[in-house]
Amino acid sequence: MKKYTVLILLIVILIIGTSLRLHDLNRWPREGATFDEFAWTYLGMSLLNTGIPTSWSPHKAYTNRTQYINPNGASFYLVTPYLEHPPLFGLLAGGYARLTGAKTFDDVTIARIRPFALILGVLAILSVYLLASTVLGKKVGLLSSFIYAVTPSIVAGSRMVQNENFFIPFFLFSLYFAYQYLKKKKTWLLYVSALIGCLLPLAKVPWIAAPIALVALYLYTKKYKEAGIVCILTLLSIGLFFGYGYYFDKDTFLALWRVQLNRYDLTFNSIFTLFTDPLVTDRLFVDGWIYIGFFCMAIFASLDIKKTYPILFGFLAYLLIFATAIPSESGHGWYRYPFYPFLSIATATILSMNFNKNYILSGIGMLLVGLSMLTHAWLPSFGFSFTVMRFFILAIALGMSPVVFHIPWIKKYANGINYILLCGISILSILSSLSYNEQ
Repeated sequence: MKKYTVLILLIVILIIGTSLRLHDLNRWPREGATFDEFAWTYLGMSLLNTGIPTSWSPHKAYTNRTQYINPNGASFYLVTPYLEHPPLFGLLAGGYARLTGAKTFDDVTIARIRPFALILGVLAILSVYLLASTVLGKKVGLLSSFIYAVTPSIVAGSRMVQNENFFIPFFLFSLYFAYQYLKKKKTWLLYVSALIGCLLPLAKVPWIAAPIALVALYLYTKKYKEAGIVCILTLLSIGLFFGYGYYFDKDTFLALWRVQLNRYDLTFNSIFTLFTDPLVTDRLFVDGWIYIGFFCMAIFASLDIKKTYPILFGFLAYLLIFATAIPSESGHGWYRYPFYPFLSIATATILSMNFNKNYILSGIGMLLVGLSMLTHAWLPSFGFSFTVMRFFILAIALGMSPVVFHIPWIKKYANGINYILLCGISILSILSSLSYNEQ
């Protein structure tokens, strides 16, 4: 694929992804789907304004609590010093709010802060392309970024000022620079990768998944010195957070650690909430791209690890954190977001390898994704139709017909049907993203 063709296609994908995220940016997800958007912004603004972290929190470990009602009537308990999370992302969110003219908490509105989420969402699309194209080739990179750009769950979730939406692009950037270092042996790439990855826990402690992935990557490639550098920087990063907490209020800080370590309702079946509770925020939203993404990741994990390890280790590092700490928090769909770039890359990889080659796999994938996209794009406007559903399933069956009929002309027409179906599903995905609501 020619360089200019790739660049044009990437720009088109970025324009599509940006437009989908910009549409209903301040409306869906609704204000109040999570007030974390305000919490992160308040944290940063308070640090910038007074040097003391203040935000809202429901945890009773705080002793200094005051009630605050924002201009829209939402009531919070503001706590000082706010110490349950590190300050990095808060400083960025609060700093953005300050740049847009917010001076006090009363000035913080969804319309003022969500453009910051839009910027992070576009960066995430770009980071998916950079990592996937560098590891797996330009074709997979473009397809991965397109899937990530149009998947409705990803589009809706990336509109919020959530820490996960900051973590995603910079986690992928750290993996990208680390892989580039392994290829080009340029020391600055090592330090850029390590610095990005090891600063992420200063945004949220579970983002230690980033340095874990980097250490795994370097150990796998027998770069023990590089793994040691990441470990040292990670310890310094965590040490900075402990120093921060001890400086402001040691007792509250330690009490909050006890709360956080026991806050989640973990069971042996907790990991299955990924499939039984398909959340975007606090609302259920069945998205076939996500389900097929996990299915493709299972296949992706069976491929030659020498060709896939940067993506695979990134996914596994976050899966480790997710499985041991956070899956059963009720109504907190954003905890799933860091899986999604890796699922998009896995889906693009398996699709590029098997489309119109493995007809059964192609058909099952399009069936799962297509029916869910029809539910979100067709149903709200035209209602349910047995004819439409059965026609779609018949088209899938015709696309799978070469499995039974080994006749060249049947294969030719089946391939054409499958391309039409894939284009149709892409359009339905875009329409589903545009029509997302929580009514």
